[in-house]
Amino acid sequence: MRSSCLGKSAQEKKFSVTYYREEYERNNARVHSPQGRYMKGKRQSTVEPVFGTLTQFMGLRKINTLGLKQANKVMHLSAIAYNLKTSLPAGRST
Repeated sequence: MRSSCLGKSAQEKKFSVTYYREEYERNNARVHSPQGRYMKGKRQSTVEPVFGTLTQFMGLRKINTLGLKQANKVMHLSAIAYNLKTSLPAGRST
């Protein structure tokens, strides 16, 4: 039984239990519930691709401003640029 659990190279197997195990389990149950799967689908289809495009292709890895108000301005301008870029007809770019 030992070889089937550990494999050939491992000498021992460790299990760690964190102090926050209940919170992990509660969050895991929430994420895998029907509502959690629905919310993940909504998030993936609307928000996350936009942030991925902004960070990967439009150079928005860091916001070099001071304060939340200025950071909000940068995000609004980035969103405007993204919307303008996606609203152009196919084949045209500026």
